[in-house]
Parts: sequence; structure tokens; C-alpha cells
Amino acid sequence: MPLPSADLDDKTFDELVKEALSRIPAYAPEWTDHNIHDPGITFIELFAWLTEMQIYRLNRITDDSRRKFLKLVGIPKLKSARSADVDLTFSPRNKKLTFVPARTQVKVTPNEPSAGEDIIFETVDDLTVVDVKLNAILSRPNGGNQVNNMEANEKEGTHYYAFKYKPESGDELCLGFDKKLPCEEITMVFHLYEDELSEIGKYKMEKTNVCPSAILIWEYYYDGDWKNLQVEDETRHLTLSGKIRINIVEETNWIRCRVDEGGYEIPPRIDFIVLNTVSATQGKIIDKCNFSSSGLPDFYLDLPCTPVIEKTLEVKVEDDTWSEVEDFDASKHGDKHYTVDLSAGRVNFGDGIHGRIPPAGKENITVSYRSGGGLRGNVGPHIINNVLGKLADAVTATNRKAATGGEEAETLEDAIIRARKDQKTIYRAVTSEDYEHLAMKTPGLRVARAKAIPRYHPNQYSDVPGIVTVVVVPSSPYDEPEPSAGFLKTVYRHLDKHRLLTTEVFVVAPKYVMVSVDAEIVIKRRYLKKTIEKSVEVELKNFLHPITGGTDGKGWPFGRPVYISEIHEIIDHTEGVDYVKTVSLNTTTKDNYHEQNGDGSINIPPYALVYSRKHKITAVEEVKYGKEVDHAERL
Repeated sequence: MPLPSADLDDKTFDELVKEALSRIPAYAPEWTDHNIHDPGITFIELFAWLTEMQIYRLNRITDDSRRKFLKLVGIPKLKSARSADVDLTFSPRNKKLTFVPARTQVKVTPNEPSAGEDIIFETVDDLTVVDVKLNAILSRPNGGNQVNNMEANEKEGTHYYAFKYKPESGDELCLGFDKKLPCEEITMVFHLYEDELSEIGKYKMEKTNVCPSAILIWEYYYDGDWKNLQVEDETRHLTLSGKIRINIVEETNWIRCRVDEGGYEIPPRIDFIVLNTVSATQGKIIDKCNFSSSGLPDFYLDLPCTPVIEKTLEVKVEDDTWSEVEDFDASKHGDKHYTVDLSAGRVNFGDGIHGRIPPAGKENITVSYRSGGGLRGNVGPHIINNVLGKLADAVTATNRKAATGGEEAETLEDAIIRARKDQKTIYRAVTSEDYEHLAMKTPGLRVARAKAIPRYHPNQYSDVPGIVTVVVVPSSPYDEPEPSAGFLKTVYRHLDKHRLLTTEVFVVAPKYVMVSVDAEIVIKRRYLKKTIEKSVEVELKNFLHPITGGTDGKGWPFGRPVYISEIHEIIDHTEGVDYVKTVSLNTTTKDNYHEQNGDGSINIPPYALVYSRKHKITAVEEVKYGKEVDHAERL
């Protein structure tokens, strides 16, 4: 016997009337007649009766009703289990070129013999495994000395610059191989260190459409000359981890990529480069499972392996393909429809009124699908290495990085929470805060800060109605984080989708005001002069930083003046500083759009930020016998 469901509210008519009567003295003290002949009491009883009826109906809302309500607010169905993804690297056993077709299965080697059901990954694309290894990775800056990063590439946890700290046009990354690459499609994976540092923006299910910040040209060396290569680049010119697929047309030992147009916001730092690598997803194909139909209404069948991956189920009844529907509400008696619970693996058929009943028969239903998904697929590195099938004797496989992305199926409670969050999601840019929020969420970019300035035109005039200028700052290790033209164009495309029809949007880079500090300080005894000077410089650089500066550490506020009193306070609070004797601010800009006040403070426009260069800090020891002695004299 099933347990009774809990009521949302268990108050009866009498309890509601009693509670209302108890509140009369607090809200209407002049009302003293609480007998049933009073018209006010009649109204209380009427509303208590209506409330009791509403409670009765609320307590009978089923899960099916909740799913209907979710559909009304834009969530048509619950999220199914998601499969983990990983990159698998293959190596030939027999030193020969080997073709690994898509859907090749590789099993996780369990830590214990009784670890439960096998976790299997299947490759997504075809792969040609070549018996070639990298033996040189040369970073060749334009006009600089080349560096061989091969040792760093083989050591886990070590990263290196692909070109240099600030790549320029003409910089090169050259890859050398121990043998000539055959005339085949070669796949290399570039895993970048930046993917582990800062989050890439995303907005709902919106697709990424990024204009590259820099342009790379791929070439190969043949017959004494470098020739162009046609590549399929998933890394967006080395701005994120991904695969480079190269179709080799002439055998060669060297491949290089050359910076044609600079503009990286973040210089590419490589964790490792590896060949013979293909994407794989957790799951396996269950092909042609046969079931027998009873021919009775509401017939169902339970699939042997769960969960079922969405949009992979195919059901045939007597060689006739049936269609999946969310429910049978709109199904007629002859419609060949079925519903499926992906988590439980249950396929339900109609009752003859809503949806057709499969005719009775022995093994007349054939089901094919793909099973997988869940957190169990998020396995660690170097344990997906058991190749299944005929290729087990030809190749080996391993995963250098952990598998990620596996998620359990969404519950009804999780979907309700998602619906509540969705109601607060910004879909249309109306206020300045909306534009800033959407700019920060630009898919595919790392946007550190954004500032929307209404009624301001970037051509140096303001108070223009219907115009919004958004100033964006990219995540960057540089003192002046400058967005490239491609970066600005990508942010504009995203905002253009969400702006009001009557609003014109401009996306621009910030202007920067360079600030340097000249200060003379007196240090406490037992502190070293060079150490304190260095500490003060670090504190000033951190404070005057466009991304991590300011009083709250969230970046220098747009348009906020630099007050000399704050600089004085930053220096004075540095450990080892006794007091500050003198402070002065020096500043320069390219277009003279700042001004310096008489007290030494610096005013900057609302679209500008500050950054610091070299500060001049002079430290002397505390007063001794009426005079100051410097560090050399003390020693």
C-alpha cells in the first residue's frame, strides 16, 4: 500500500476562521462583535471556505501537472543524463600506419576487479594513427633566440609560451618529427594552460561565433622552402584547447605556424602537444534488442542498459518505425507513438485511444539506442586504456587528461529551481547593468570587465539619445589589457542580438592613463631598504591595476580619479613603512584626455582606466638623533 502524500497545507475551515478571528484585535481593535450574526464574520467564513477549496486542489497537483507548468514557462522537458567527453591518444603496436574508425570502443581499466558495470568510451571521428613522434618544439620569436620546449612538453604540469610573452607578426612555432609525416590526415591536440585559469563566457544555449584576435598561417617544409598547409583548426588560432587536423600532401619532417596578425589578449601558453588523438564520449551502442508485445493497452518494455542518451532511441514494430512523443495527450488511436523515460529506460506505448497498441507477437519489437551518461563517466587520467574489438592487437590508447562533462539526469525539483533562475535571466538589454552583464557573458570570450555609458558616442561627444557605448576589458596578463578588433566585433555581435530595436550600440576599448608615483618614505628599524621599496612598488601596482586594482580588488573603477591621499594611505599601510615624507603623481596618455588638479590628483574620463609603470620609491631609515640616515650609513 503506497504511503499517503504530504499535504501542502493541512488547515481546516474551522482553523482558518479561528486564526482570522485572532487577528481582528490587532488590525481592527474597534471591531468588538465577533458573533456569527455579524456581516464581517460572514465574510471571514466565506473566504475561509474559498481558501479551504484552494488548499484541497493544491494538494492534488501531480508531477505530470508540474511538468505541464514547466512547459508553460519555457522548459519543455527535463534534461537527460549527459555523457563525459575525453581525448584519447592512440599509439601503433606494430609500428605501422593504422586506421581507427569512429565508434571504436575503449574501456576504463577498473581499480578493483568488482568495480561494477564497465565504463566504455567510443571515439567520435575516424583517426589515422601514424608511427611518428615529436622530437622538437621550437619557439622562434621574430628577431629573438629560439627555444626548444620539447622537455617541457613531455613533463606534466609544465607549460611554455607558444611564441613569446607578447606575440608579434613574424613569430613562429616549429614542430619537428622523428620521421617524415606520411601523406595522410594528421591530428594533433594543443592543450592550453589558459583553459585552467579563467572561465570562457557562455550565455544559455547560444552558439559560439568568435572573430579571432590573431591570425596564424600553417606551413610545411619541403624541398628547401615553406609551403602553405590547409588545416582544420578547432583552437581558434591557439586561443583555446582543441585539435588541429592537417592534410599532408607531401612528406615532411617540419610543420610550423606563423603569426600573420598579432593581437592576442592572452599569449598562448601550451601545456602539451600530442599526435594521434581523437575525441571520445562515454557510452555504448545497444543494437537491435528484441522484445515481445502482449497486445494489451498501456504496454511497456524496460531496456537492459540505462540511462538512454537523448535522441538515439529507435523503435521498430514489425519493421515499421514508430515516433517518440513527450506524452499521449495529442495522440490518436492509430498514431504509432511511444514515450520514453531516459533515466529508467522504460518505453511506454498507447492504450488504443491515445496512441496505438503494438500488435501481439513474439520478438516483433526491435529497439536500438545508445546508453551512457552520468557522473560515473568523469574518470581520472591514464585509465581509459583497454581497446576493445579487433584493434586491440594493433593499437594502444590512453587519456592524458581526465574525462569531464558527465552529468546525472535532471530531477523535477532541479527543473523547478532552473525555472525560477530562468525568470531572473536577462534576455533583453534595457539598463546599463543589462549591457554590462551581457557583455561579460559573451560566448567564447574571456571578458574581465565591462562598462556601459548611455547617451555617449565614441567620437568624443555625449548626450546623444538612443546610443549606448560599452567599454570592454579582456582578461589579460598585460598592464594595458587591449581588446583586439576581433574581440570587439564578437562582443558587438552578442549585444546586437539582445539590444532594444531603437538602441544603437557601440563596443570600444578603454583608454588608459599611465600613473607613476614618486615617493620618499621613512622605514622602521630592522627592515631592509630594498625589500620595503619593492613591497611598496608591488602594493601600488596592485592598487593601480585595471582588472584587479581599486579599493575592493575588482579593478580600478571606470572614470574614478586617482587621489593622492589614497596613494599616501597605500604606502603608509605597507609593512615596514614608518611614515611618508613626500608623494607626487606623474601621468601620461596618448591623446591628453586626462587632467591633473592642483593638489596632484588626476582626473580621468568615464571611459578610461589607470595602470602603473615604474614607480620611484626612495626609502630612508627612521630619525636618529635629529637627522635621517640612509640604509648605507646604517650598515
